[in-house]
Amino acid sequence: MPAIWVILVSLLYAAMLFAVAWLGDRHASLTQRDGVRPVIYSLALAVYCSSWTFYGAVGTAARHGLGYLPIYLGPMLLFLLGWRMLERLALVAGQHNTVSIADFIASRFGRAPRLAALVALIALIAAVPYLALQYQAVVTSLGVLTGLDARGQRWGDPALYVAAIMALFAILFGTRQVDASEHRPGLMLAVALESVIKLLALLAVGVLALRWLGAQPHSAGQAIAQLIQRGPPTGFVAQTLLAFAAMMCLPRQFHVAVVECGDVGDIRRARWLFGGYLLLISLMVLPIAAAGQALFHAAGTVTPDSFVLALPLSLGHEGLALVAYIGGFSAATGMVIVVSVALSNMVSNDLVMPWLLRRQPQRLAAGADTAALVLWVRRAAIVLLALLAYGYSRGMDGRMPLASLGLMAFAAVAQFAPALVAGLYWPGASRRGVEAGLLVGFALWGYTLLLPSLAESGWLDTAWIEHGPWGQQWLRPHQLLGSSVGLVLGSADWDAITHGTFWSLLANAATLVLVSLRWRPSLTEQMQAQPFLAPQHAPRPGAGQAQPAADQPGAPLQASRLRVRDLQTVASRIVGQRTAERAFAEHARRHALTLSPELRADAHWLRLTELLLAGAVGAASARLLLTRALQGSGMELAAIVSVLDEAGQELRFNRDILLATLEHIDPGVSVVDAEMRLVAWNRRYQQLFNYPAGMLYVGRSVADLIAHNLRHDPLGLAREPAQHLPIEEQVQKRIALMRQGRAYTLVRELRDGRFIEMRGHPLPNGGYVTSYSDISAFKHAERKLRDVNETLEQRVAQRSRELAAAHESRSRYLTAISHDVLQPIHATRLFASALREEAHPAQMRQLAGQIDAALGAAEDLLDGVLDISRLDAGALQPDIQAIDLHALLGALQQQYAPLAAKRRLQWRLRISARHGAPLWVRSDARLLRRVLQNFAANALRYTQHGGVLMTARPRGSALLLQVWDTGPGIPPAHLARIYDEFHRYQQVFDWDGRGLGLGLSICQRIARLLQHPLQARSTLGRGSMFAITVPLVGGAAAQRGLGNTSAAQRSARPALATPFNPLQGMQVLCLDNSPDILQGMQALLGRWGIAAHTALNLQQALQIARDTALDCLLVDYHLHERLDGLAALQALRQARPGTPGALVTADGSDQLKAQAAAHGVVVLNKPIKPAALRAFLLAQRRTAG
Repeated sequence: MPAIWVILVSLLYAAMLFAVAWLGDRHASLTQRDGVRPVIYSLALAVYCSSWTFYGAVGTAARHGLGYLPIYLGPMLLFLLGWRMLERLALVAGQHNTVSIADFIASRFGRAPRLAALVALIALIAAVPYLALQYQAVVTSLGVLTGLDARGQRWGDPALYVAAIMALFAILFGTRQVDASEHRPGLMLAVALESVIKLLALLAVGVLALRWLGAQPHSAGQAIAQLIQRGPPTGFVAQTLLAFAAMMCLPRQFHVAVVECGDVGDIRRARWLFGGYLLLISLMVLPIAAAGQALFHAAGTVTPDSFVLALPLSLGHEGLALVAYIGGFSAATGMVIVVSVALSNMVSNDLVMPWLLRRQPQRLAAGADTAALVLWVRRAAIVLLALLAYGYSRGMDGRMPLASLGLMAFAAVAQFAPALVAGLYWPGASRRGVEAGLLVGFALWGYTLLLPSLAESGWLDTAWIEHGPWGQQWLRPHQLLGSSVGLVLGSADWDAITHGTFWSLLANAATLVLVSLRWRPSLTEQMQAQPFLAPQHAPRPGAGQAQPAADQPGAPLQASRLRVRDLQTVASRIVGQRTAERAFAEHARRHALTLSPELRADAHWLRLTELLLAGAVGAASARLLLTRALQGSGMELAAIVSVLDEAGQELRFNRDILLATLEHIDPGVSVVDAEMRLVAWNRRYQQLFNYPAGMLYVGRSVADLIAHNLRHDPLGLAREPAQHLPIEEQVQKRIALMRQGRAYTLVRELRDGRFIEMRGHPLPNGGYVTSYSDISAFKHAERKLRDVNETLEQRVAQRSRELAAAHESRSRYLTAISHDVLQPIHATRLFASALREEAHPAQMRQLAGQIDAALGAAEDLLDGVLDISRLDAGALQPDIQAIDLHALLGALQQQYAPLAAKRRLQWRLRISARHGAPLWVRSDARLLRRVLQNFAANALRYTQHGGVLMTARPRGSALLLQVWDTGPGIPPAHLARIYDEFHRYQQVFDWDGRGLGLGLSICQRIARLLQHPLQARSTLGRGSMFAITVPLVGGAAAQRGLGNTSAAQRSARPALATPFNPLQGMQVLCLDNSPDILQGMQALLGRWGIAAHTALNLQQALQIARDTALDCLLVDYHLHERLDGLAALQALRQARPGTPGALVTADGSDQLKAQAAAHGVVVLNKPIKPAALRAFLLAQRRTAG
């Protein structure tokens, strides 16, 4: 046949493929119809049938008889028995926007860029011989068809031009959009058409062979018997397993079967369509091989790989030979194009982009021409791949059969199988184990298969194959560990492919398991593994639509100024403006949001952006690119990573827990969505209603299930009052109740005496959950215990009421006592403070100081007694949060350092932080400060010489806070009793009066409440040490704590002294029913330059408020009027809006503090300390000024 005609037909066929792919992209909606999409998907899967299966299968059958079957049996077995594994792959890939097998494995094991790069390199190396196989097949077919041999020419080699045409096609239709997870309908349609053409071509040649064999019964029968009698070769099982694994692990098959899967349901249709396709092709191989053997075996001039073309040529059917050539050309081009697209994605996402992100992070994070850069990297990768494969093809120069090259490539990609299976089914698999397994397995593949193939092609010396490296027989690549081991394993007669596959996969899997057992997966890996181990049955997002990990938008990120428009800008720079706008608009529409410029971003918007970027640059690079792009948004790096991880896993993790819980609880449970379709159930539910097999599935209308239950009535549901209604009306009635969201509880006694409790509850999004519990044991026990418990319950209830009344009475008594006792103390202290402000003689000031000290001791005594009472009664509830330790200890240093200096003592603070990092602890700021204040006050009180040292030392996950002094020390007999109430002993030196013996007792109770251990050590004559251990807080939690610093911490920081009197001229209203307190308050405030207006009742206070421009309100809580102090404050604020106020009270209960805080009122406890009152007034003056 003239070569010009063959070239012209090849070019016209390539042009037709271009036109089909263009039309497929232009009319993408037609290819996505439910009746069309599964057919295209099934035919596209036939890209598996490359030129090897088109030409090489016939050659294998001619050489080894039934030895050609494994390459067909493997995929058939996968779709017959292992199709659920493929379905799980598609489900997980859809949820993660996975774009390649490297991206999938890396996403499963911690988004590790190094692992993704390793998988991409292995796939790239494995693909080169396989692509060379396609070029070699095309060149061979051209030689057979035209009779020309151009393999030795440089510029006349057809393989070079075939590689160029295929690379151009892959560039035009495989690198048009950045998002590699978007479907390519034009490319898939072209591949599906090629599958139809190669099937028809092989069927035509097979029919010709059958007709010729029918006309030559003797020769035909002899040839067929000769092929069948050879039986399966020794590597039959190994090759079948390789083909089984290759269907998932080949980059092109993963791309078509997983990445291009528009609906998981298409896989079930493909089981039969694709299986039938393989069956038809496999049936045609044997007659073609038999006819070729009968025609060409004697002459020996035609290689078995060329029988498909030589048979019609020898029988005079040149047109059919041209059709067969087009079929083989289709098989080669389809494979090359898809594998070029898949590998270009891996090269750009897993090799080049991570390298660029490390070299030029700021440029890429800013998004400068990133989309164009990604596309050009992919195009360059396609060209480079074509050149590598062409070079390998010329180097091999047809020395290896097509089947050998194909099986060697299968063995290479089969190294991904242990990682895929472990990633989908073994929670204990770790990233280290997968990396080590891949390295060991791939190294053995290279040693046992790749290097020997290069040696046999003349590139390396062959002596080491026969004798082993350095003459070591046990290292021979085709008989590892020597002949004795081969005899034990039965591998002495194995072919090279079987031998290399066995050892490489065995070492791969064993290394993966052993390393994973030695280095367990981290917590992050375990969390990220959940959606892979139990994926959701959710529809895969459409083109350009990244599906976020949750169904409801979350709260805005508190520590960030991040807006949705910022995320859309980042996504637009990578995937293009149209794709980003379409995805963000779809997300907003799905959650009923308005895409305004100022919309705050929540965790799910972040997850959406990450999925979009993952489709363009891979999961590992997407995380790195997004975090670097958002660091200027007000979010810390750790917070961004934490939000992405939590948002990506939260819903899937919760769903996994839900499904696992449903299967392990006794009640039967069913869950329906807002459309009244079944979405979840457990085995117990199916057993209770005795549903037939296959009746329950996701998406089943709940109306069908209710109708079934009413007909069979297993739980007596038909005995309801509406039983006379037709079943259809009863079904509609129950559906209406569920749609209304009405909860119900119903108990049924069955005919066998069992009790079933049915509970129905609406779900937030319109769904409904119903549980069915067998409460028979409870009902029977209830009947037996009811009579016995009646009198007991009455007695317990009576005692409980009496105890509650006594507790309430004691609380009222203590509150009243504290108020009545503290009132005169409060008034006296105000007078004493005012007296000290006057410039009286020294004796008068000394007397006032003694009065103030005595009152302070009485005040401390009452405060201590009340604190112990509240702690013992459980009235104090700690407010646990993250506390900035530097701020807390700094405030204590400001408080006590001047006191120490006044007494000529040295005060030191030492904080042992790691590398100067801030320290955060988890505790109640007010209570922890109270403990440290007690330690510091005791140290200063009993130390005459030396000083006090306060330290903070990390101890693992906790922090040890210590106070050391150089006092006289505590005798051992007293050290054991220091926490007893009122326990004191005579000290040689006691500054500022003796202690009351309540401070350490209160500290002990606070430590028990907070669960912070206390320590105490003392040495007579040298000093004492008191310590408390507090848990440390690190990472993102500490950063969140930064914004939650409590009011107690902020108020603990002392104000700076001012050289003038900032309180001069303030107008303050004091409302109290005690004239003494009002006089004392007026005297004290007057010394500070404040105009104090006093009122004994609310009427007087209201009159003053109307006539005077007040700056602050001080109101007593117990006014003995119809209104309490809080209500009085509200009335005064109505008369004088915006005036700040404080509630002065002896009631320190948390309930009153909560009520005051709800009204924006500060609580000042009696007896009020002048310093605290002055600080409050200064704060109000600063706020007003």
